[in-house]
Amino acid sequence: MDYTFLSFFYSKQFLLAFIPTFSITTLFIWCILRCKVFNRFLDIPNKRSLHIHPKLRLGGFAIIAAIIISIFIYSSESIYLIPFLLTLIVLSFLDDLFSVKPFIRLTIQFLTTFIFLYTLDLQISYLFFIALLFLLVWMINLYNFMDGSDGLAAGMSIIGFSFYTIMSIFVGDLNLAVLNTIIVAACISFLFFNFPPAKIFMGDIGSIPLGFLCGAIGVIGWHKLLWPMWFPIIVFSPFIVDASVTLLKRLINKESLTEAHRSHYYQRAILAGYSHKQIALFSYCLMIFVGLIGISTLIINSQDIIIFMFILLFLCFFFMMKFVDIIWAKHLLNKHK
Repeated sequence: MDYTFLSFFYSKQFLLAFIPTFSITTLFIWCILRCKVFNRFLDIPNKRSLHIHPKLRLGGFAIIAAIIISIFIYSSESIYLIPFLLTLIVLSFLDDLFSVKPFIRLTIQFLTTFIFLYTLDLQISYLFFIALLFLLVWMINLYNFMDGSDGLAAGMSIIGFSFYTIMSIFVGDLNLAVLNTIIVAACISFLFFNFPPAKIFMGDIGSIPLGFLCGAIGVIGWHKLLWPMWFPIIVFSPFIVDASVTLLKRLINKESLTEAHRSHYYQRAILAGYSHKQIALFSYCLMIFVGLIGISTLIINSQDIIIFMFILLFLCFFFMMKFVDIIWAKHLLNKHK
């Protein structure tokens, strides 16, 4: 297993998956930044934004376009994912141009996700199928919610999909490892331009398909018996917890779920005085921490350890959110003095 793991990173498969994807993404981003024709796709700051200067928001096109090209050339087993990615790209692009109504967006997302799950031919109950359907649509949208700070979504994607890659190698599915390597390479390239201070944003055209890939690969790995269903949930738990708790709080407070806001924990930490770079670096450390816990638990494979892992993570997230709530309350108090 160790030899297989190490040899993958010296293999032709890895090099062909990583280097061309990284290069194509970099080339696309460079063209987007240089060509004035793309200036109509600026993210103009508003009262809900965390940035103060207009920035291009087509970085996601470079990421997903490079991923699709590399899948087509280097990951033939994953070509069936391309139509789903193209559907979500077109939907996000039209939303940027014309502001598609939330109901239409959700309908297309549900239909796309339904077809994806149906093509996998899962031998599961209707109730579990519906639960997976809603979970994947939630992953698509929460990724979009968490793409609001420089370097956050890209860096956490690199770490999350890297853990997918590691586990795929450990269990011997090198084809899935190649797919995840392609995604990691594209996100690494983008992060060079998006790390604080960002030169370009990912936008919906990147965050929506990445959210789909996050959930879809998690389901594929579970369907192939590579990992249990809790593994992808743990790996991406920082995204899931922040977005889910924020949504729940907005529901309780009877606030609009479709209206843009700045009430995510990472947003409040920035508004309370922490920099984009500090939040990004802390989030990277958190993703590495939960990913290592997930892999360690999976390798040990003990029921008691699994229960302990969930208790540990619950306590970690509880105290982190409590800390942000405290500094946010102090921020509001000082603001009104």
